Amino acid sequence: MYIQITILFTLIIILGSIIIEFLFRQGTYYKMTGNGYFQTISDIGRYGEYLTYKRLRRFENDGGKFLFNCYLPKADGTTTEIDVILIHSTGIFVIESKNYSGWIFGSENGKTWTQTLPNGKGKSRKERFYNPIMQNKTHIKWLREIVGNTVPIYSIIAFSERCTLKDVTVESTDVKVINRQNISSTIKCIGNYTVQAINQTDIERIYGILYPYTQVTAYEKIQHINNVNAIKYESTNKNGAERGGYDSRKTMSGDCMEKERISDEIITESAPDIVSETEIGMDVLKEEAEINVSRQSNRRICPRCKAELVIRTAKKGEYAGKQFYGCSQFPKCRYTEHI
Repeated sequence: MYIQITILFTLIIILGSIIIEFLFRQGTYYKMTGNGYFQTISDIGRYGEYLTYKRLRRFENDGGKFLFNCYLPKADGTTTEIDVILIHSTGIFVIESKNYSGWIFGSENGKTWTQTLPNGKGKSRKERFYNPIMQNKTHIKWLREIVGNTVPIYSIIAFSERCTLKDVTVESTDVKVINRQNISSTIKCIGNYTVQAINQTDIERIYGILYPYTQVTAYEKIQHINNVNAIKYESTNKNGAERGGYDSRKTMSGDCMEKERISDEIITESAPDIVSETEIGMDVLKEEAEINVSRQSNRRICPRCKAELVIRTAKKGEYAGKQFYGCSQFPKCRYTEHI
C-alpha cells in the first residue's frame, strides 16, 4: 500500500511538473529567452527578470513588446546587458532587475550602494554593489545610439519584495527606484501623465531593431561576463583592495573602519549555461558556412560598415526559425535586414 501511494505521489509530481513547464512555455519570457520554468527558478537573476515580466505582462494587451537580456555594443567593442526592456506607447522602459533582500541604502550620485543583511544575534553585515542608476544610465546611453533621441526612455530599478528601500535618494524625474510589486502601477502612473509617444508601427519597428541584440551566442555571453569581470578586477586593484575582493574603508555611517565586500555590476550578470568548446566551435563553423553560402550568391553589402551581409537564422523569440541578413562583422556591427 505504501509503495502504491509513493508511486501515485511521484506520478502526480511528474505530471504537475510537465503541466507547469508546458504552460510556462506559452509565455513571452520563454519564447524570448528559451529558458524553461525550472531553469528559470533555479537562477536568482533569471527568476527576478521573470517575476518582473510577470507583473508587467498585461501591457502586452495594449501592444507593448518585451525584450530580455539585450546585449548592446559599446564604443570599445564590449557590450552592456539590459535585463528587461518594455517598449510601450508611452515610451521605452529600461528595467534593471535586482532580486536582492535586506535593507538598501544609496543615492543617485553615489558610486556604490549598500545592502544590509541580518547576521544573527542582533548583528548585521553590509555588502556594497555598483549604483544601479548609474548602471542603467550606461544602458540607456548605448540604447540611444541605436534608437535615437526622439523616443522618451525611462530608467526603472526594480528591487524584490524582500527588500526595504531604507534610504534611497533619487532626483531625476525619469528614474524610478521601486519594489517589484509596484512596477506595474509606476509605469501606469507615468503613462497617465504622458501623451502617446510611440504608435504601434514604431513599437514594432523599434522591437525589430533591438531584437537581434538578444540573439547572442553562448560564446558572446562568455565574452561579456569576462569583460565585466575584467572591469571589476581593475576597479578592485585601483582601490587597493585586499585579496579576496575586500576593501578597507570608512562606512557611510562615519568613523568605524570595517571590511566590506565590493559587488560591482557583475552581480547583475547571469552566468551563461555551461557550454563545451565543441559547441562553441560548431557555432563558429556554422557562421563560416553561412558566409560561404552568401559569397556563392549575390553579395550584399552592409550600408553601415561596408562589410558583407550574411544570412542568419533567429534561434529564439518571436522570429525564431526565420532568416534575416546580418552583418558579417557581428558583434562589432549589428546591422540587420529582413529577407
